[in-house]
Amino acid sequence: MKVLGIETSSGICSAALADGEKIKDEISLNEGLVHSEKLLTLVDKLLKRNRVSIGGLDGIAVSTGPGSFTGIRVGVSAARGLAQGLKAPLAGISSLDGLAYNALGTKKVDGGIICPVINALRGEVFTAVYRRVKGGIRRLTEYSLIEMDSLLNDLSNKKEEVYFFGDAVDLHIDLIKSSPGRYEIAGRKIRYASALSIIMAGMKKIPESKKGNYTEVLPLYIRKPEAEVKWREKNEKIKTGVTKG
Repeated sequence: MKVLGIETSSGICSAALADGEKIKDEISLNEGLVHSEKLLTLVDKLLKRNRVSIGGLDGIAVSTGPGSFTGIRVGVSAARGLAQGLKAPLAGISSLDGLAYNALGTKKVDGGIICPVINALRGEVFTAVYRRVKGGIRRLTEYSLIEMDSLLNDLSNKKEEVYFFGDAVDLHIDLIKSSPGRYEIAGRKIRYASALSIIMAGMKKIPESKKGNYTEVLPLYIRKPEAEVKWREKNEKIKTGVTKG
């Protein structure tokens, strides 16, 4: 089973290919939010250098967020379009789940807590807590939006070591290092979003997904896009003004 993985929820644009349980290849670009210009070219390059036709894909796994609203829309839209054209099953994978699967790249976290953190701006992060189990990763909490210092306070009483992954680590690294708690920071090679991890998280989900299920795969924002919030606030003010008048 040949599976294409797509990750665009951060500044990294990444595409990967797996054949069965074997990861074949990955191409990543870290050029900022230019995913709409680069993603399909990246996918085409990946398939050509592995001599796989687009029609030879048996499934697609895509990161659904949370993260960059623009990046998420680009990745999910592209994956849905490809899945529709190929009549192939599509697995939507949270970018937090994908980051947690990065922990499979190190044995250090076998007995610890895995905590991916994605920058949500305003001092906040998107996060969830995971643990490594036989055969993969298990999520222990709901996805959430929380201030970084509040998260560290919540985790400070954990007896196990807490391993942080994700782009918010770089932003809050001094705070993590200075906070009381058994905290470890993942190495740079496995710290960031990766299409490889999206594939690993999606390998069990794809066989369970029906062909033509692309309409069921939707972005996971957690927090509404700022443009939508401002639009709603503006309309609410207009309604209030009309009512008062």
